[in-house]
Amino acid sequence: MAKILVYELCSVAWKTGLKGMIEMIPRIARLDVDYIWFSPLYFSPRFDQGYDIADYKVIDPRFGTIEEFDIFVEIAHRFGVGVLMDLVLNHTSTEHNWFKEAPEYYCWSKEPLTGWENLFDKGSAWEYDEEREYYYLHLFHPKQADLRWFNNGGKELNMNLVNEFRDIVRFWTKYHGVDGFRLDVPQSINKDFSKEKLTFSDLICGTQAIEVINAIFPPNQDNSPFLMMECFDPMYGPVIEKYYKRTAVDYILNVLLKDNAFDNKGVYSEAFKRNVDVDGLMLDFESHDSIRFPSRGFEPKYGIRKLFDSGAEGICLYQGQELGLYNPTKEELPDRLMLELDAQSEMLYLAGGDLDEIRKTSRANARVPISMEEYARQEKDDNSVLEFTMEQINRWRMH
Repeated sequence: MAKILVYELCSVAWKTGLKGMIEMIPRIARLDVDYIWFSPLYFSPRFDQGYDIADYKVIDPRFGTIEEFDIFVEIAHRFGVGVLMDLVLNHTSTEHNWFKEAPEYYCWSKEPLTGWENLFDKGSAWEYDEEREYYYLHLFHPKQADLRWFNNGGKELNMNLVNEFRDIVRFWTKYHGVDGFRLDVPQSINKDFSKEKLTFSDLICGTQAIEVINAIFPPNQDNSPFLMMECFDPMYGPVIEKYYKRTAVDYILNVLLKDNAFDNKGVYSEAFKRNVDVDGLMLDFESHDSIRFPSRGFEPKYGIRKLFDSGAEGICLYQGQELGLYNPTKEELPDRLMLELDAQSEMLYLAGGDLDEIRKTSRANARVPISMEEYARQEKDDNSVLEFTMEQINRWRMH
């Protein structure tokens, strides 16, 4: 496999929107990046910072216009960098027009299934809709309604929904130059409504998501878009291999590896050693869903060196990681902003959680803007983490 380097831009961290992100392209290109991946730019009420999508074909005005997005793609391509969009297949915002106009796209129940908990705060995964007088399923935030991909007891794929997403993919690739997609939590599609309890094991090991991915992105097609996907593989290999071998997905990120890559002395764990040789693995130590790597107790250059020494053929860098950034201070990320930037933190707090404890692992830690002043300072410093990162990338490319 060819070595692939992806750079994630967390849209919500850019107060200057697409204009500011366009200005960042030359700096990203200097890292010899193959693709830039956007966290969601779509129109959204932002209960979960864009992962609650209200329209998959509209750029949220908070970031700019479709014309500015097209300019971003054009300039990125000029620098030899592809562009990836985030594609959320499990749920939409309850403000998406499908929720009212195509309610059959969603999971409904006359009574909530008591054994089904959402994955954010372990509360009920069912929310009552007064207009329909039914409960809808939400594995995440209550404003994120889960899509129903299968009918007739899970035996029949909902082709109307498949065609909706085929059209979304065509819209971005054919008309706006997008080169591929990152698939958000597709394993959440694996639901068995015949069971009284929703278990993590069922979501991890089910195969419905494979059928959905293959329906939207048929394998062995010419000019297929580049695909990477988020994955939870507690076995550190078998689940990744299943998706890699049975779908058109090119690279797979194991979310669980960030917290389990090292022991407390910074030595590679057995889980890491098992996972890094798996075909199709894309390795990352930071993302919009994690704390900053140096705040785990490791020196910044240590994480960069370990990342590019890992032997991984695919690597994903998160914005600001090349600067060795730490989690923001409480002054930089006050409680109110932390809860605003991370729906999970807010739900845990409303369920009675302690704010200081929530802060330790809050996803908001990585969602504050990176300092352009710090970027400019490190560009002038031959001993900076930025310079060290570029050296490690060059070395990785050569081996």
